[in-house]
Order: sequence, then C-alpha cells, then structure tokens
Amino acid sequence: MIGKITGKLISKNNEHLVIDVGGLGYEVFVTEKILAAMATIDHNQEVSLFTELLVKEDLLQLVGFLSFREKKWFNILKSVQGVGAKVALAILNNLTPEDLLKSVRMKNEIAFKSVSGVGPRMAQRIIVELSGRKEIMTMGSLKQVSDDALEINTEENDLILIQESHKDALSALQNLGFKHNEAQEAIEKISKEISGADASEIVKYALRFLAKGSN
Repeated sequence: MIGKITGKLISKNNEHLVIDVGGLGYEVFVTEKILAAMATIDHNQEVSLFTELLVKEDLLQLVGFLSFREKKWFNILKSVQGVGAKVALAILNNLTPEDLLKSVRMKNEIAFKSVSGVGPRMAQRIIVELSGRKEIMTMGSLKQVSDDALEINTEENDLILIQESHKDALSALQNLGFKHNEAQEAIEKISKEISGADASEIVKYALRFLAKGSN
C-alpha cells in the first residue's frame, strides 16, 4: 500500500497531478477542490498527499487527499453498496468531512443533492448504511459515555469541529510545502474573518493570504 506520497509537483491537469519522488513520476488523481487548492503551488515545489491505491483488473490508480480524514471518508463511502471510487470522490468534492459527519448524524439526505451522480435513493442508502456504524458515531465530536450509550454536547461539538478544521487546514498547508509557523499565522489571521469555515475553505483563504505575503 502507498499511504502517503511526498515529492516535487512536476505537472497537473484537470484530473490528476504528477509528483516526482526520487526520479519516479507518480500520477495521483485528485478532486477538483484539491486541484483548486494547488493552483498557487509552483512546479518543482514539494507537496505531500495522503493516498489510497485502487486496484482494478487492468489498472493501478493512486488517489490523493489533503488530510487523513478525507482519505478515511473516501474508504467509508466506498463501503456503501453502489458507491464506487468515482462517486466517493464526487461526494468529497462537494462535502467536507465535517459536512458528511453532520449529514449522517442528522440523517440529512438533502446535503447530497448537489453531488453529481448521487440521486435521492443513493443518498438515502448512504445515510441508512452509515448512520448506525460505530466508527461514525464515535468520530471526533461525539463523547462516548459507554459501549451502548452516547451523548452530544452541542457547544462542545461546535468547538471541536472548529479545532479539527484548523488542524486539518494546518496539515494540508504543510503538505503543500508551507512551514508550520507561516501556515499557522495565515490560519489565525483569516479565522477572525471567516469564523466557522470548514478546512477546505480555510485552506483556500489561507493560500490567498500567503500568496499576497510572498508578493
């Protein structure tokens, strides 16, 4: 398994990146959202992505993610009957891990309406199959009281989601080649203006902030 890849970004198109690792160019397929985040990254700059290797009959394909949580949700979604890699990526292109967590817990099928290839029946199947899973129920913002009982503290839930978004955004920016201090500073600066934003939004605005700072 190739779980993570770090190397120089040598090319990108509308569906994948090519990352040079020790003279080997790895083709890594990513979502449009990640491609947009990579827009300000120069060629030959070091990047790092969490990856999942898809094995097909006649093809080996690497799929990349900015955070481990995105990779985890990719595999969770693929475990749902009828949801393949293409649909799972389409979902992650439209919904963040935070959005997915809220949607499953609140049984909000409408959240999937904007995802191409996911109709009402598939959205319902995703909610039904995932809502009872222990791995979903014990993710991040839920406090486990016992093996059989869980309770949610709304204020604590919101605070933890914010902290997780900042942590994921920091990790993503570092994976894109930025130093910890400059990435942290960018997140702190923009968080005052876009409070409550998810990780992908924070990364987008942080990249703009960092781009201005380098001019």
